[in-house]
Amino acid sequence: MKTTQQSSTQQADTAPQAAIIGGAVRTRASRHRVIAVAIGVQALLLAVGWVVTFREVRERVSAKFKDQIVASNIKTVEAVREKLAELVPDEMAYGDKNWEVAQSVIESIKMPADGFACIIDDEGKLLCHPDMREDPSLRSVNLGEAKLKQVGDASGTELGRLADDEVVAGSVTFMGVDKHYLATAMVPGMNARLLVHQPVAGLISAGEAATGGLLWISLGIGSVVLLSTGLATGRLMRRHDRELEAINTGLEAEVARRLGQAMSTRDALILGLAKLADYRDTDTGTHLERIAEYSELLARELAKADATIDEVYIRRLRVASSMHDIGKVGVEDAVLLKPGKLTDAERARMQRHPIMGADTLIAIREKMGHDELVEMALVVTLEHHERWDGKGYPLGIAGEQIQLPARIVALADVYDALTSERVYKAAMSHEQAAAIIVKECGSQFDPAVVDAFVACGQRFAEARTRLQPPKDAIGTAKIAA
Repeated sequence: MKTTQQSSTQQADTAPQAAIIGGAVRTRASRHRVIAVAIGVQALLLAVGWVVTFREVRERVSAKFKDQIVASNIKTVEAVREKLAELVPDEMAYGDKNWEVAQSVIESIKMPADGFACIIDDEGKLLCHPDMREDPSLRSVNLGEAKLKQVGDASGTELGRLADDEVVAGSVTFMGVDKHYLATAMVPGMNARLLVHQPVAGLISAGEAATGGLLWISLGIGSVVLLSTGLATGRLMRRHDRELEAINTGLEAEVARRLGQAMSTRDALILGLAKLADYRDTDTGTHLERIAEYSELLARELAKADATIDEVYIRRLRVASSMHDIGKVGVEDAVLLKPGKLTDAERARMQRHPIMGADTLIAIREKMGHDELVEMALVVTLEHHERWDGKGYPLGIAGEQIQLPARIVALADVYDALTSERVYKAAMSHEQAAAIIVKECGSQFDPAVVDAFVACGQRFAEARTRLQPPKDAIGTAKIAA
């Protein structure tokens, strides 16, 4: 009996403990479910957002890329036609001296994405082709009946029936499946027609190669951010449980703290995505940190006379400045990473990156609605290459038509470019860069921003020393690249 009573007493003593333990287990299980659901929903939304955004970017880039290719083909036709007219002033026949000169010109033309040029005779047969020497049977190929479809022309016009005195461009489908963007013109004196081809299949492959890798890298970064968010969510929930047991006050402070963390996470994700563009054409990953630091220094100096520049504005500017060159993801490597001087066509292609970056941010804004950070980033991305005297690009606006965040980042970006080492130049000293910036006061740069730069010049030099990687780090990055 005594043993039975002792057993009952022990069960009564341990019942509350079991209840507590059971409640704790249920709380942990509930918390785990909440965390799992939160991570799952975040992952779903993040994946859908990325897919939609990259699809939109790819479609916009493809459309603009097509326009650029057509324009480039026309310029190529004009340039090659003039060259042929200069080198081959008379008619030519297959295999003669004039043909050798023309064939060499055709073989020397190098175009991206499998593009090429060729010449057909007055009967439409191939006369010159990059592979003609290796495959003389190409001489039997007749392109004269292929139809060139221009904008608004559904039926098309046979190549052999095109007007002789103008450059025309459009699309041609060979053998029913092989579609090319094509520009063509007669070559004066040769009684032959020059064709510049750009296969659509090659352009699609180039576009997918340019953006596909970016998608996977972004997803990888997003996974890391998602895991970090999940871990942070778990810690926050455990801490919240303990705080609710002790006190139920300070809700406003808690909300503000959580909002700050959410903004920090958003800013970190934006910076991570911006670095994807930055890594394509800089030697290290500290370019964005320097731009943000220089922009903050200028903003704080300007804030002394401008009450609209507060801490929220400065924090927003730091993040927005990191996205100034995000449009460079749409610039092909052959142009972006070219170590020498750009051609006019390449420079025009490069100068499209502010518009491509702005288009990307507009697409994001359309999906997420109005956001002050996105608005400022849009301004910075679109206008940071404009000049105070109106000679900048892409809009050619001047003075205070250029919004202040863009005027600030414009100076910060030029200073960093001048004081950073690149594969094609050495880094300038702070004093040399400062002299150039002061000289450009009132022409390239806003005088008020230049005055702010002069006032905090020593802090610029210190920030550059602190954030600029050592030369051996730059060399390592170049070797790795």
